[in-house]
Amino acid sequence: MSRFAVIGLGRFGSTLARSLYQKGHEVIGIDVDPELVQAMRDGATQAVVLDVRDKERLKALGLKDVDVAVISVGENLEASTLAAFYLKEMGVTVIARAVSPDHGRILEAIGIDEVINPERDMALRLADRLTHPNLLDYVALGPEYSVMEVSVPASFIGKTLQDLRIRNRYRVQVVAIRDALTDTLNLMPQAGDVLKDSDVLVVLGARDDLEKFREVS
Repeated sequence: MSRFAVIGLGRFGSTLARSLYQKGHEVIGIDVDPELVQAMRDGATQAVVLDVRDKERLKALGLKDVDVAVISVGENLEASTLAAFYLKEMGVTVIARAVSPDHGRILEAIGIDEVINPERDMALRLADRLTHPNLLDYVALGPEYSVMEVSVPASFIGKTLQDLRIRNRYRVQVVAIRDALTDTLNLMPQAGDVLKDSDVLVVLGARDDLEKFREVS
């Protein structure tokens, strides 16, 4: 079990806090709005009304002992920036939500461990899905690599992984095959596995190679 702090209990923060809590982790939820804190009473280990710009009260919560603190305080850039700065002073690992490119650069300058922009990232993923109908989903693994779900191209149906030589031809690795009809997952596909039209390939590779692979029809 890990210990997390979620600062800012709006839509993003409250969803994150509840999810972590339901997975069995210890979660401290923090917001300046008493109503949001009250709504989180059954979705966190501890829910606290606090203005995170108050450095001494923030320290008094014992946040230096959390594994990760996630800052998601909406449009209040002062609160977000100060909370990030104070938490880094305490030696806490911090993930912060940026609401603009400039805000993201400020957070990076402070030394935040990870800056995220959920709205932008979701928009980019949606743009990719709309542009490439065979792309179902992807997860970035750092700046160069990703894991991507791709519907089986028509030219692959009825062929085995050995026949297709995907790794040699496209420089991507098939790490799993998911049957979209039964939602079963084959985590260790074999060379002799025959691909069906209901299959979804889960592939790992460099971004450029994945871009080329999803163009296969």
